Amino acid sequence: MVFKHWPLVRDVRFTLKSRRYLRGAHKRRPDLNWDEFRRIARHFKRDDMGSLAERGYLFQLASDLPADASVVEIGSWMGASTCFIAGGLKGASPKIQAVDNFAGQSTCGEDAAWYQRHFQALGEGSTLGFFKSNMAALGFAARAEPVIADSLAAARQLAARRGAVDFIFIDGDHSYQACCADIEAWAPFVKRGGVMAFHDFGSRAHGVSQAIFEATKAGRFAEIVGVAGTIIAFRM
Repeated sequence: MVFKHWPLVRDVRFTLKSRRYLRGAHKRRPDLNWDEFRRIARHFKRDDMGSLAERGYLFQLASDLPADASVVEIGSWMGASTCFIAGGLKGASPKIQAVDNFAGQSTCGEDAAWYQRHFQALGEGSTLGFFKSNMAALGFAARAEPVIADSLAAARQLAARRGAVDFIFIDGDHSYQACCADIEAWAPFVKRGGVMAFHDFGSRAHGVSQAIFEATKAGRFAEIVGVAGTIIAFRM
């Protein structure tokens, strides 16, 4: 299986997977700019933190937002998901506020171990530099503003934006308590009719699924917009 990591083999595998995905994507949503999606996907072809289906869904959700939309992302890591959202946005001045401590600090034990392994491999103590580099490489630096803070601290910092955000994507601390706190803190930021989406629903992150099920039962969301892989989106 080591062969799949060889550059040529990896490139061929990416080309085949992306062609297969894009054939279906063009049929489902012929109105979207899938050439732009392909450009971003090619940049992140070595990044395995999200499937093409999940990344395509983020691109679709962003594309369906109004022009000059306001977006908040909780948990950005190196900016892959940020770029797929940015690529779908329309208008002259859409804005993503990308909230992350960029230091892998988490209360979820599995997350903490994962971050430790990846930071050792990176040889860095922060992913902020990688985030900025990816934004610049794809031309999205003007659309994405890193907010260097933990989620709840950022919610206090951005309190003036309550009720003014079109789309929030939550992929932060995966513990049950943290996900509940994120829903409580960030749901009031979304406009009526706006969208709140989550990553890792139905995955190994059981706390995320539990928190979302409880919020749904409590009537926090108006309706389900859709599901793709482990991303679930709700209308507020």
